[in-house]
Amino acid sequence: MDKRQRIIFTMLELVVKQGVYATPMSQVAKEANVAVGTIYHYFDNKQEILEEIYKVINQDYGVVLMANLPDTDFKTQFEAICQNLFNYYIGNPLAFKFMEFVAVPPLMPKDLVEAVREYTAGLRDFFQKGIDEDHLRNDVELRLLMQTASGCITSAVKLKEMGAIELSEKEIKQVTEMAWDCVRKH
Repeated sequence: MDKRQRIIFTMLELVVKQGVYATPMSQVAKEANVAVGTIYHYFDNKQEILEEIYKVINQDYGVVLMANLPDTDFKTQFEAICQNLFNYYIGNPLAFKFMEFVAVPPLMPKDLVEAVREYTAGLRDFFQKGIDEDHLRNDVELRLLMQTASGCITSAVKLKEMGAIELSEKEIKQVTEMAWDCVRKH
């Protein structure tokens, strides 16, 4: 891992653990094993590092969610996307916590939030196809429909992270079914 990557990863770990405002650049430098000046060689300020983390997570998220979709019916593909989301967040707890607690307004500027939507264009296209083909509700804004589906999975991951539930295969399937029931056309 090069110095720039160490800075990004260290910032991710620290802001998730202790919060943005409790993470001084001097601590990032010390834990990344670089000089403070080295951080400023790569980034202008802490905000720029946070925005880079946000971009990287969104890029990963966009690729992972649409990976290995079965060549079957729409509902089965939807279930695969839900499983991909669940696996991504469970496998990347720092990314999950960053997106839940750090990557929120006002820390992430609106123009950046809009700019990273390109990374999830495949997911938006999938949901739009579901609407167009009468699989999904057409009486709800597309973004709200997508957020509702992912919210079911995200809530389950939060419960697992808190240790409130284990989330067996059966429970994951149930959460996926609940997400489907929220967005499918009745």
